[in-house]
Amino acid sequence: MLTIGEVAKKVEIAIGAIRFYEKKGLLKPAARSEQNNRLYSEDDLNWLVFIKCLRETGMSVEDIKTYHDKVNEGTSTLPERTKLIQDQRQKLLEDIEEKKAQLVHLDNKLERYYRGENY
Repeated sequence: MLTIGEVAKKVEIAIGAIRFYEKKGLLKPAARSEQNNRLYSEDDLNWLVFIKCLRETGMSVEDIKTYHDKVNEGTSTLPERTKLIQDQRQKLLEDIEEKKAQLVHLDNKLERYYRGENY
């Protein structure tokens, strides 16, 4: 079992974020030590890594909660979970394309500056 500090360090998220995810129901309530400190399993750690990944792709906390609830409902929700992940994947691909276009625009501007143009 890992303490909240150890989990935060391994996942590279704030302790407050872990508490927030627990409060929002994205993470089951932590086990407690005799000193009443939160304790997390490797499964909890792995789930937090996935939550972090989903958040970094721009998925909302509400959509992650929906996904989490579907996971807990069992294998019958696999098509719904698959769709949630596919939809988020598509959004991420669109974001990547947008960022690529922005990068081209910036590169073009820099190229003009390197040629001595002032605009």
